[in-house]
Order: sequence, then C-alpha cells, then structure tokens
Amino acid sequence: MPHEYVLLTPRVIGLREVAHSVAATEPSLAYRLDAGGMQIVLVDGDATVLTIVHPVPARPTEVWRLLGEDAPAAAEPRWWIDLVAPWEAEQRAARIIAALAAVSDGTARDLSPGGRG
Repeated sequence: MPHEYVLLTPRVIGLREVAHSVAATEPSLAYRLDAGGMQIVLVDGDATVLTIVHPVPARPTEVWRLLGEDAPAAAEPRWWIDLVAPWEAEQRAARIIAALAAVSDGTARDLSPGGRG
C-alpha cells in the first residue's frame, strides 16, 4: 500500500518547481513523465520515490470534506495535488514534498493512517 499525501497550493506547480525541489533535497533522483504527462514520477534507478499527479482545482467544500479540521482556510488553496510514495521511500518523499510546499507557498498533508511521513 502506498503512502499518500496532498499538496494544496495557491498556484499550479509544474516541472520547474519539481526540479528545484529535487535539486534542493534529493539531487540524485531522475524524473519521467507518465500517463500522457499527467504524472511526474521521481525515480532512483528502477525504484519509484514519489509520484506527483497533475494538479486539479481545489474545491473548498471537498477540501474540507476530505481533510476536516486539517483543512487550510477556504480562500487559501486553489490547487489540489495528489502525491504517492512507496512506504520504503517515505523519508525521501517527505523531504521533497516539504520543498515543494515551500517553493509553491502551499501546505502538505499526510493522508495515510497514523500520519506517518
């Protein structure tokens, strides 16, 4: 079972923000575009470290419904980005996600049971 996160951002992120975050935290990783460019997959050799799904507009009611009390203020996020990491890569993925949140002025939430990551 993968480790799931969400990144809520005021602006859309793309390959530039991902490249900056990877360079700052895990420079040995490579990336590839999958699903017709709808996913950015960060890899270390053959091992996936993090999959970043294309941003979708965040609807405040859905953000609240899914995150409850952990939801940021309704006016804050405009984009919802799903991120998925294998459990064995959770520490590396968490560093990249923190860097993505910083570079995008966003907030990251751990969606996995127990909040590990």
